[in-house]
Amino acid sequence: METVERIITRFSRALDSYDRYAEAQQQICRKLTALLSRYTGMHFQRALEIGCGTGGFTHLLKESCVIDEWYLNDLCEGCYEKIARLFHGQSIAFIAGNAEEIPFPGSLDLIASASAFQWMKEPVTFLHKLAEMLTPNGTLVFNTFAPGNLAEIKKLTGKGLDYPTPEQLTEWLTADFNLLHLRQEEIVLTFDTPLDVLRHLKYTGVTATSDGCWTRRLQENFCRNYTALYGTKDHKVTLTYCPVYVLAVKNNK
Repeated sequence: METVERIITRFSRALDSYDRYAEAQQQICRKLTALLSRYTGMHFQRALEIGCGTGGFTHLLKESCVIDEWYLNDLCEGCYEKIARLFHGQSIAFIAGNAEEIPFPGSLDLIASASAFQWMKEPVTFLHKLAEMLTPNGTLVFNTFAPGNLAEIKKLTGKGLDYPTPEQLTEWLTADFNLLHLRQEEIVLTFDTPLDVLRHLKYTGVTATSDGCWTRRLQENFCRNYTALYGTKDHKVTLTYCPVYVLAVKNNK
């Protein structure tokens, strides 16, 4: 598992490029918003977004939901400036820090998070923490990723996160939540070259593909092997995301 400091560094560097390159993440945010619309009334008194980043999910929540009190969290303090622009002076509470460690307000009726859960070191403990912050029948909507996510990168570099199976995730959630939706999907992105794949990863901060020690030879080997294994008929290459979408409500036991 990567250190929090390395995650902060990578995502801070990617803040200005993230929105331009985060195609898969934007699809995920739209799907999570649609899930909320399907299962809830879209009106929440107190909402917390964990890992708000540059505000892609925040923007969709703001457009589609009525939220009286906003709490927004991210590891990177630099996100505040981008988030504040979405609200045009409206009062929000931005809480910078590691969501697993810092305190949050209670009595929330919505906790939302897009593409952040996979970074949690103790996911079971974290889910218990979220449950304690929610009101009875409060809504939790988020995504994580399943085994096979970014499999191309892990195959060629040996680097990548460990992801829970949907079955594990279901077991973790049912201790505190009634699970209304859990589904795994696949998003396959296409790039012109393996170097474009590396740029996508760098400019979104998604994963570390090296420890800063790429040599020309390593890069050439990576590109050659990537093309051989993941090339398409039209001479492009693919990169696969495996999001798992979750919507659950806190149980009353």
